[in-house]
Amino acid sequence: MWQFPFRGKKVSETSDSESFRKINILTEVEIPTDDHVGAFGTVRKHHVHEGVDLYCDEGEPVYAVESGTVVAIEDFTGEATGTEEFWHDTKAVLIEGASGVVNYGEIDPAEGITVGLEIHAGGCVGKVLRVLRKDKGRPLTMLHLELYEVGARETVEWTTEDSASPPGGLKDPTELLINSNKNW
Repeated sequence: MWQFPFRGKKVSETSDSESFRKINILTEVEIPTDDHVGAFGTVRKHHVHEGVDLYCDEGEPVYAVESGTVVAIEDFTGEATGTEEFWHDTKAVLIEGASGVVNYGEIDPAEGITVGLEIHAGGCVGKVLRVLRKDKGRPLTMLHLELYEVGARETVEWTTEDSASPPGGLKDPTELLINSNKNW
């Protein structure tokens, strides 16, 4: 069973892409579902959303949802990925555990996080960075969480041309988040 990646927050589910306006992201977090713009599998302008966006405050600590081994650290957004027009520089930490490989994206890895490191459930993975350069009327910071089959070592892009099924072992983490220990 997963533990929720944030501590001390009230957690709920929402399919309303505007519901973030009614909550305090310092104390609450919503798991997007269905057609929410931050939900897994939502078709966007240029791609299909590969993960789940958990809106939060910049600098929010991110904790491992389960025990595992760090299998990759990669540039996730920004100049190194050719996306600096829209996004700031962020990293992704991929940790392989019992449920697969969890990608903690749009973060700054915690000091000491290196490939090969064993991390226990609840161990600090990093902190959330501001990802969006321009205010589009949505939160500018979020944990982008993805899940892959065991063996994955890099993130994938889900194109709209292949929107029928997720590519490269990508899996929907929504139910695991919903069923996680939401309140530490």
